[in-house]
Amino acid sequence: MSDRQWRDILGVLKVQGESLDLEYLTDWAKMLELEEMMTQALRSSGLG
Repeated sequence: MSDRQWRDILGVLKVQGESLDLEYLTDWAKMLELEEMMTQALRSSGLG
């Protein structure tokens, strides 16, 4: 993943924040084996 993609992810999480279905996103992160990345993104965006 590029730095730009990571910044985009964090930007979406910060802007959309509470309106996102985090349970749904977390379920998909598990299915795609991206749990660590999801956890890091949530922490970095202030949501986790």
